[in-house]
Amino acid sequence: MNVIIPMAGTGSRLRPITPTTPKPLIKLSGKTIIYRIIHELTTYTELKKIGFILNDKNIELETSLKKTISKDFNSTIKVYFFYQKKPEGTAHAIYCAKKLLKGKLLIVFSDTLFFLKKPFYIKQFDDVDGAIFVKEVKDPSSYGVVKLNKIGIIKSFIEKPNKPISNLAIIGVYYFKNAENLKDEISNIISKKIIEKNEYQLTTALRNLMKLGDKFKTVNVDNWLDCGTPQNLLATNKYLLKRQKKDNSSLSNKKNYIIEPVYLGKNIKIKNSKIGPYVSIEDNSVIENSSLKNTIVQSNVTIKNANLNKSIVGKFTDYNPMNKSIILGPFSKFRKK
Repeated sequence: MNVIIPMAGTGSRLRPITPTTPKPLIKLSGKTIIYRIIHELTTYTELKKIGFILNDKNIELETSLKKTISKDFNSTIKVYFFYQKKPEGTAHAIYCAKKLLKGKLLIVFSDTLFFLKKPFYIKQFDDVDGAIFVKEVKDPSSYGVVKLNKIGIIKSFIEKPNKPISNLAIIGVYYFKNAENLKDEISNIISKKIIEKNEYQLTTALRNLMKLGDKFKTVNVDNWLDCGTPQNLLATNKYLLKRQKKDNSSLSNKKNYIIEPVYLGKNIKIKNSKIGPYVSIEDNSVIENSSLKNTIVQSNVTIKNANLNKSIVGKFTDYNPMNKSIILGPFSKFRKK
């Protein structure tokens, strides 16, 4: 199985966190987003090659991604980097990795964490040309959705329907049995300049493949977690903390009060503080005389005399003033005199 992970976006909705910490490398409950994506994939298929699509060459990011693959997964997995220097759409981004558009392929967008209702077996899709991962949603008007025929084959793709045509939202994960077909169709829409919403869209290629006779089924996911905004990042962190089995209750005492679920990284110092629920604190951070709940604290942070809720604190931040909700970028210093 080859995997393509588009991550050429700038993460603008997560500023000021993302300029120095690319979105896929943000840690939630001790693990990066990209680690969690790849870990989920390895639970149901063997990965052969992974291609990351970036907006430009980034030595630090590329080195970190290679290290994650070789150290945490399998050193035999080949890692490639491709570059989409202009934002020309999802189909164009994927075509930048045309070297990997062959054989069995998974495409997974990098701000999507998902968990399946039941195991995903490649053989169950031998009778079709691919599968689109979907999640049932209450309000489909904000999503691209699929509509099925009576035997469960996708018959149409609808972008942000005004009418309740279908509640099966496309989550940004796709499986292709023969990726060469996708390669040819994307090449076709680019050469003919078939543009939707000023970009080359993957859904355009999918519709055209269906017209040519390709058949696609759906894979229903149990949970779909978006990491694209501060609010969604906090909600995802909360979900992951609920799933963890780590118990920090032994750290509670007369001076510190831990309310689970909480994740505490290595070399954490807590003094006269109330932590939790739904708090992640990454390595080498110090919390003193503070109350934190529903908050993400990145590594090497010092927080004193703070009252934080629904907050994200970037790495190497030194934060002191009393406040209720704040998002601080990395290397910030914000103090009351």
